[in-house]
Amino acid sequence: MLKTKIGRGQLKFAKLFFSDFRLFSKMDAKDSTTANVDKFGRPLPNQKDAQGYLCPSLTTDAAVIRKHKEDDYHDILMITRGRNPFQGKLAFPGGFVDYNEAPEVGCARELEEECSLKGTNPRLVSVRGDPQRDPRKHVVTICYRIDVPEDAEPKAGDDAATAKFYSLKDLLTRKDDFAFDHFELLQQVIATLDTDYGQ
Repeated sequence: MLKTKIGRGQLKFAKLFFSDFRLFSKMDAKDSTTANVDKFGRPLPNQKDAQGYLCPSLTTDAAVIRKHKEDDYHDILMITRGRNPFQGKLAFPGGFVDYNEAPEVGCARELEEECSLKGTNPRLVSVRGDPQRDPRKHVVTICYRIDVPEDAEPKAGDDAATAKFYSLKDLLTRKDDFAFDHFELLQQVIATLDTDYGQ
């Protein structure tokens, strides 16, 4: 076996080199970690699109409304979220749009998955995309007004803990009970109705 003698000067240099190498490796790792979060401290998507852009995620929300028979007021379908973020808070039925799925189709699919209701005739209500509306990442949502049979009863499924109709008038007094920006979305839905809710 060939043995190589290393002088004290060479040994000292080697120790300094590897010490500096470990230091810069840690710095690079730290910089890499910092570079992988957005300006709000959330993890960036794992990959860019074909054009090199980081794109927001897309969700849909379903606004299902029933008018009272005895007066001009309405009820609206809401779920209670069964998981974080906002576990236990009220939200519109909805979720992420699948790849190659039209948003209105995704809206009806999520409504059926979370509330066991088949929706038809989706009409655009609002598009909301504030980068901080979802604590997980940048999510743009499209809200549709959607019809269900008058006698249909919701049954919670998927990640919804509960699914039922609430009085719109009552919900306007419960801002702190809502997930995401869904209270503001509720106000936009109400603005499409003929009834004056005193907003």
